[in-house]
Amino acid sequence: MIMNRIIGILATALLLASYGCGKETTEPITDNEPVAPAPESERYTKEVIYPNVSIGWTTSFALLLPKDYDKDTDSRYPVVYMLHGYGESGRDWSEWVNTIKNIENNGLQSMIYVFPNCGNSYYCNYYNNERLYMDLIVKDLVPYIDNNYRTIPDREHRAVMGYSMGGFGAMVLPLKNPDIFSISVPLSMSFRTDEQYMTESQSGWDNQWGKIFGGTGESGEGRLTDYYKAHCPFYQFIPENQEELSKVKWFFHCGDDEEQLLIANDNLHVQLRDYGYEHEFRISNGGHSGSYWRSAAKETLPWIQHVMNGSGAWTRSMGTLSLKSSDLNEDGTFSSKAYNEAEEKDGLATFLVHKGLSKETVDNCIGLLTQAGSIFQYMILPCDLEQKSLEEWMTFYKARYQVGKTMEKSQVMAIGETGKDVWTVKDLFKKFYLIDADLTDAEETIAADSGRFYYIASTDDSPYYRDANALYVSCKENGADFEYRMYNGIEDKEHELLLAIQNAVEKFKYQ
Repeated sequence: MIMNRIIGILATALLLASYGCGKETTEPITDNEPVAPAPESERYTKEVIYPNVSIGWTTSFALLLPKDYDKDTDSRYPVVYMLHGYGESGRDWSEWVNTIKNIENNGLQSMIYVFPNCGNSYYCNYYNNERLYMDLIVKDLVPYIDNNYRTIPDREHRAVMGYSMGGFGAMVLPLKNPDIFSISVPLSMSFRTDEQYMTESQSGWDNQWGKIFGGTGESGEGRLTDYYKAHCPFYQFIPENQEELSKVKWFFHCGDDEEQLLIANDNLHVQLRDYGYEHEFRISNGGHSGSYWRSAAKETLPWIQHVMNGSGAWTRSMGTLSLKSSDLNEDGTFSSKAYNEAEEKDGLATFLVHKGLSKETVDNCIGLLTQAGSIFQYMILPCDLEQKSLEEWMTFYKARYQVGKTMEKSQVMAIGETGKDVWTVKDLFKKFYLIDADLTDAEETIAADSGRFYYIASTDDSPYYRDANALYVSCKENGADFEYRMYNGIEDKEHELLLAIQNAVEKFKYQ
């Protein structure tokens, strides 16, 4: 093994000489005179061989250049390092290239994209120094890119983004090298909580993690080596490291259909909020798939541009609001056409629970909810808790309308601080739509029932972030049917509320 490594290093040294790279390249070069590719070079090149001294054998990267790179020879560009997942390589990013080009057509500025080929390394140096993949990126690839392409060779214009295993790389590279990278975008970051690592199968731990962090053959706490902790975000995003790690801008993204990864990602969001780390976090509908990650890029790549340009807080909305006026009953409620025309009225009751919203906002909320369907018998019943308690509203409406005769015929949407009022009578409802809901004082433990449905919607700046996390984890543990969304928090909270309700309509259940 040692002899093979020595031979590999000698071969790489000869390759370095053939490239004419006489100086040591342990840090990015800032006073470089880069060599541009030949005129009319292809924008996307699947394999560029480059020299390295870190892993002892020749490796490669793929490259996407700006469309005007050959014509505008005076311009320099930011660089985004794009990291592949486990079992993949950096050689085929064709679908991503098309996504990037489409986002460019919608106004994204020109950047250089580098797709390194790093095996199943999690982009880390191995604990035993057998393979030094982090050094490969930081000491070999970054200087090579800055020396050979017209980059803006500083940390402020250098981002790293990746999915799955590459999401871990996108986190750990800036975490360990904040002087090299200023922007981190992990998508569906592949990592675990301590509890998940300790209970993972032996082969899963040994083959995927133990070979990198040590502890091969170990079980339980024996897997939590010091080297693992030095690379684990839960042990690194702590108050003592805040000044250093806050030099990096962080944007985490994960789908709510992930089997286990969202638990770790959402728990990390809670820890970052607890310790006051500024970051962006999104949870969208989807799982561990390229379509999910490429969809996330529609926001994360413009965010990278936003940060590189030194702009202020990210104010991008959740989407476009499409309000609809509805024909309300005289008392402000809404009844569907099917309910109005039915001889035997026994429709589903949706209790819209809020505290002190304006009539216009409530009417807009109802208008959005009616977009979920018209062929079912249902009513939407607004409940302002500044006027009556929820129990009083329910008694009032059930006496006035033939709705909600059984639990299966009642569902509730709780907005903001009314969540804890709803939770005290949670056994009365089959389906819950919790919009930035406060469950803090509802009971000691937030528990989901496997026989009920939960739609959890929050913003990444919500004061109730711990409640959303606790309910999601409980849904996973108890096998409850759920949807989980985490949106961008914006200053216009009324607009934010309406957007969250509009997005919830996709999963609204009137059946």
